[in-house]
Amino acid sequence: MTAASGRPRALRSDRAVLPALAIERAAAVLASPLLPPAAVEVATLACAAAPLGVPVCLAAPPALRTRLARALHATAARPGPLLAVTGPRPPRAPLPAGATLLVDADALAPAALLALEALLDDGDAWIVVAAASVDALPPGLAARLAGGVVAVPPLAARPDALAALADAHLAALAERSGHPAPALADDARAALRAHAWPGDVPELEAALARAVVLAADGPVTAAHLRLAVPPPAVVASPAPRPRAEPSAADAAVSRREAALELLLAEMAHELKNPLVTIKTFADHLPELLEDRTLRDRFALLADEAIERMDGLLENVLAFARLGLPEPQPVAVGPLLDRLAAEVAPALAERQVQVRRAGSDDTRCAADPEHVAYALRNLLAGVVREVAPQEDVVVDTSMNGVVRVGFATGAAAATRLKQLASPDAPVDVGDPTLLPLAFTLARAVLERNGGSLGVQAEASGRTALVVRLPVAADA
Repeated sequence: MTAASGRPRALRSDRAVLPALAIERAAAVLASPLLPPAAVEVATLACAAAPLGVPVCLAAPPALRTRLARALHATAARPGPLLAVTGPRPPRAPLPAGATLLVDADALAPAALLALEALLDDGDAWIVVAAASVDALPPGLAARLAGGVVAVPPLAARPDALAALADAHLAALAERSGHPAPALADDARAALRAHAWPGDVPELEAALARAVVLAADGPVTAAHLRLAVPPPAVVASPAPRPRAEPSAADAAVSRREAALELLLAEMAHELKNPLVTIKTFADHLPELLEDRTLRDRFALLADEAIERMDGLLENVLAFARLGLPEPQPVAVGPLLDRLAAEVAPALAERQVQVRRAGSDDTRCAADPEHVAYALRNLLAGVVREVAPQEDVVVDTSMNGVVRVGFATGAAAATRLKQLASPDAPVDVGDPTLLPLAFTLARAVLERNGGSLGVQAEASGRTALVVRLPVAADA
């Protein structure tokens, strides 16, 4: 669409000044139970790094983003205002000195991605980018934000935190009113667990506040909550019948089904992000048709998204083509050097270097093609997990053992431990369930009599530990 003069329609650049948040309130917002422990750790570090202009990504539900941004701004003691972008693109520089800029990436127009990267270069403000997930952003922008991701899953995915959040808000309401905190009846707790919470934590707080008023000075019941989803009826359960112990065959089938479910969930997640990129630009076709800069940007990001999907499918096909392993002595050092060279360009984008420790004579007994596939996937996965400007150290000091050490956050280390363990319970609905490369690598290592583990090092770094049979002549 064009204006009467025939010129392309300009994308608006609007911003609103958000009121300051009291420091005591900010401290409560950036603490448990509102934030998971890993998010508390990242938020604390992000506020400390604010004077350096290190950007932050709020991977949080939309209903919480403004509150979290206000808390970050207050805790970081920023001297300027907190500005929130309300139009389809960020405002132009320069911004007020000491300002914090909240940008909702989900609402940006395609051209705004370029403007956002320019603001990060200018350093005029502390940039807080809100998004469903850092992996849903274009790769270049995601890499710049990966060092400070405050990840807060939706309330529906945090059932263990629901009771603590409810109790904390009831205590806060009691402090405001000067009355003792009311008790939550059992049917009220059941109602909270049964509700889907589309409005996330603010919806929970509103429901509890209304319930306290209705309950007067008595306990809060399910009837006071008035939630759209009623709690399940409590009925007397019949005596359980004795259950036969599952056979070994049943257990094997169950494990295979769980592994398949996890594999499909990871594939779906890996494919979803690039598809979101393509869909975003498809939704802005009018602007793309009128603006060459937008068209060029679309072509670049679409190519990246398609390349990412193509690489994923090629990797899965390569896994499927691997036959039965034919073990033989494998020199691990030269193989790792070759694989490190393959991922060097991706690491260079994040100013990460691979250093090798140990001997070139380290050997193992496995299928060379299988070992190369597994190690290639592990290094590719590390590229996505390692913190920017950190070194990756590959240690081959022991025959049959490869240690890959790198710096990552506590949440990522926990997730990698789950991916490395074939028996660990994993929630396939977890939006952080990545990457598929680790699952495929683990399967190939186990096929060759090896294993994959994750260890936390004393220095705060994480180490992937690959163990393979030792060659007879080693």
